[in-house]
Amino acid sequence: MKIVLASSSENRRRLFDRMGFVYEIAPPAFEELTNQKLSPKAQVQEFALEKARSVFHKFSTEKDVLIMGFDSLIDFQGTSVGKPRTKKDALEMIQKFKGKEQAVVTGIAMVGNFKGKYFEATEQETTKVKFRSDITNCQIRKYLEFGDWAGKCGSYSILGTGIFFLEPFNGDFQNIVGVPIFKMHEMIRAITKKSPISVLTPKK
Repeated sequence: MKIVLASSSENRRRLFDRMGFVYEIAPPAFEELTNQKLSPKAQVQEFALEKARSVFHKFSTEKDVLIMGFDSLIDFQGTSVGKPRTKKDALEMIQKFKGKEQAVVTGIAMVGNFKGKYFEATEQETTKVKFRSDITNCQIRKYLEFGDWAGKCGSYSILGTGIFFLEPFNGDFQNIVGVPIFKMHEMIRAITKKSPISVLTPKK
């Protein structure tokens, strides 16, 4: 089965590469316009679905193809947190997070053909994390020098130095990276009635 990642995220590509299966990248052609009527969980699922749909036409003639779209956001005290525009924005975000909990929400969508029949499915996964309360402004400024804040929701990446601001947590680590692996497993099994091990092709 052809697997397509409809994402421009470097972290997601790294995670897919680490799992060692063959896949193709097709950057989505979709403009994210927030719908204020949707909850954060519903919004990430809609964005993920539209990203996957936006590239389906390139693979519509394939009998067996699975296109995956993803979208992530941070739900902090009932408000969706986006990406910082400047280093000052990043500083202020981290300052607000000190000693407080937030939820990292990732929407996952699967679009494609299985045995010639079209399918669509969406899900979401939430992982709660808490920032340390002993973070100092000096530490935040030093962290910003690493540049890991740029282009990241909440001004940090779990794969970068931002992880040192977090307390130990329970939940799906990969979901914070941007790919809820366990949810992905469940969805592939539901669509194909097979384990992902049977569906994916190993890299040689």
